[in-house]
Amino acid sequence: MNDSFLNKLSFNKKILFFVTGLVMFVLSIYLTNHFYQVKFPTGFGAASACNINSFLTCDAATLSPLSNIAGVPISIFGIIIGAMIMFFYMVNKKQAEGGLFILLLLNGIGCLVLFIYSLVMLGTLCPFCTLYYIASWTALYMMYKNDASRDFDVKFFGIAILCMVISGAIAYSFTSSKTKKSSARSAQIVTMFKALKSMGNPTNPSPYRLASATEKFEDAPIQLSVFSDFQCPACNALNLVLPKIEEKYHGKINIQYFFYPLDHNCNDGMQGPLHQLACQAAYLASCSGEEKFKSVHDEIFENQQNLSQTWIDERAKELGVTECMAKPETKQLVVDMINQANTFNVQSTPTQLINGVKIEGVRPLSDYTAIMDHLLEKAKN
Repeated sequence: MNDSFLNKLSFNKKILFFVTGLVMFVLSIYLTNHFYQVKFPTGFGAASACNINSFLTCDAATLSPLSNIAGVPISIFGIIIGAMIMFFYMVNKKQAEGGLFILLLLNGIGCLVLFIYSLVMLGTLCPFCTLYYIASWTALYMMYKNDASRDFDVKFFGIAILCMVISGAIAYSFTSSKTKKSSARSAQIVTMFKALKSMGNPTNPSPYRLASATEKFEDAPIQLSVFSDFQCPACNALNLVLPKIEEKYHGKINIQYFFYPLDHNCNDGMQGPLHQLACQAAYLASCSGEEKFKSVHDEIFENQQNLSQTWIDERAKELGVTECMAKPETKQLVVDMINQANTFNVQSTPTQLINGVKIEGVRPLSDYTAIMDHLLEKAKN
């Protein structure tokens, strides 16, 4: 007699159990595709169904170190787990029950760890990841609530692990191939860049430079304007790329920084609280002055995960800028930068203008070098 826990469920609950597996399967496929879109983008747009705003975004999770194992997106394993739920539903064998329960238990613990990491360490929430977590916990709860067998089934669990190993190996090979091919994408990137219309540089240049080749911003062959938020994880990722760009194109590039805090305390475009220290961080960097700006800018990003009002206050006291940060003029400078950014329809951070061409999100270093090499060659002719 097959006394599988599924037989204890009503028809609607059986369907719900199958749907949890289907949802996990579909979401994992999407997240795997999103991983490769972010890591190896083929266009300059940042639009994605998974990027709703700067809090509800998949990009921060994708760019985090926990998104992959040796270049293999962990969402690959979600595909297998979702498939195993649907497979169990179809075979409905008591013997496989224990193996599936253990698999879902381990998966559920992993989901909890990732959920907490996203909220606490990244300060964001991946909406599709969260839906996956909910589906995972629902399936696990249904098995637990209906006394699913806890007997470990080596065969079913082994099949799941084997599928994960095989899919992981395929994904590793695919990632390696994409990495090698990314260096050969230069011509394609330049073609896409040339097809985009220049929006021009900001009317009012920023006094804050991360790299300076000429006194007048427009006189450098490469002109990069960055609209950024000190609490934005993707902005921090871009900040790791910028020094490499500055080093490669030293003396040929101007990089100016514009504050665009996603914080309702100084950004009227924000409907509610998000990065609640972003305005204060901007005030701190602004008051540090043009000469110290770059070092303070780097220091804030280095401490992004541990950023607190106490840290900002103590650093302001050390720099002697506490009074400056409280001045209305300081806030107005940041607001003016936000308003100027809005003329370029900046909707997310980081957003960049490379010689007037708008690019959203963080690009691989090879994309930037392809574009900038093209601009240097163009400047010679």
